[in-house]
Amino acid sequence: MNAVYSKYSLAPLKNLNFGPMQYGENVTRSFEIRNEGLFEFKYAICDFNNEDEKNKIREERKKEAEDRLSGQKEEEIDPKLAAKGKKPDPKAAAPAKGGAKGKVEAVPDGQQVQVSQYAITPAIGSIAPGSAAVISVTFNAQGSKFYNTTLAVDVANRDPVDQPEGIPF
Repeated sequence: MNAVYSKYSLAPLKNLNFGPMQYGENVTRSFEIRNEGLFEFKYAICDFNNEDEKNKIREERKKEAEDRLSGQKEEEIDPKLAAKGKKPDPKAAAPAKGGAKGKVEAVPDGQQVQVSQYAITPAIGSIAPGSAAVISVTFNAQGSKFYNTTLAVDVANRDPVDQPEGIPF
């Protein structure tokens, strides 16, 4: 058996510099999350210091993994598919589970998140293998202050020892 984790890269590696700005001015910069792995993965971005939001993302990832595992068990014992020699389609099974028991549905790609004076779009999404998502960060200057914020980028199914608190950016 072989365990394969999501592989990703961020560009630029460290940060976005908005430079000096005038009060009330908006400037947009962007960074890229690239899928370097074999499978599509989901990503989510939040404030690195917001433990509640990071825990919410962790719980969502845990639930997705449990759903995937329980779905595989159900599919493995489905005699109709086995008799026809077909493999189950995980995309076909997913919608039936999504709205069950009043649970919160996944937010569509493109949600905007506000962290301090920064607006991040899209804050959640999926990236196919060999593709990238361009994340826009708009800074709104308010007063004569120095702003420095760290985002947490969560990539689903990455190696558990790789930045367990979220990839700092």
